[in-house]
Amino acid sequence: MKFDWGTGIFIFLIFFILSMLGLVYITFQSEVNLVTPDYYPKGISYQNQIDKEERTANLAIGLKIEQDKNNLTIVFPSKYGDKDFNGKIKGDILLFFPKSYRFDKQYNISLNSDLKQTISKDSITWGRCIIKVNWTADNLDYYQETEFMLK
Repeated sequence: MKFDWGTGIFIFLIFFILSMLGLVYITFQSEVNLVTPDYYPKGISYQNQIDKEERTANLAIGLKIEQDKNNLTIVFPSKYGDKDFNGKIKGDILLFFPKSYRFDKQYNISLNSDLKQTISKDSITWGRCIIKVNWTADNLDYYQETEFMLK
C-alpha cells in the first residue's frame, strides 16, 4: 500500500477528532464548583463587605493567627479605635479551602478570657486555606481574610 498525502490527511483528521472527543469527555468529568453555593446573592450585598474590610484595616492591630501541632489559634485585638474593648465579640470563622468546598469548615466565635479562639486541627484538612473571620464588636462589624498554610 502506498502512503500518499491523502492518506496522511485522513489519518491526521481521525487523530484530531479522537483527541477532541477525548478532551470533551475529560472536561465533562471534572467537577465545577462555585466559590459558595449562594454565590450570586452574596454579590449583591458586597458594599457592606467593603465597609467591614475598611473598618478592619483601620484597626491598630488586626487578627493574629497562630498554629501549633494540634491547634489553630486566632487572637482578636483588644483595642478598637482609641478605646479598649469591653464587650462581647460575636461572629463566625470560615476556613475556606480553594481546592474544594467540601473541605470548608465554619465555627462560631467563642473566645476565652485572653480574646483567643482555639480550633482543634483534628477535623481540619491540611493545606492552603483562606481564613475568613466575620465578627461584631461594640455593635460594629469587622471582616478579615488571611491566606494561611495549615500544616
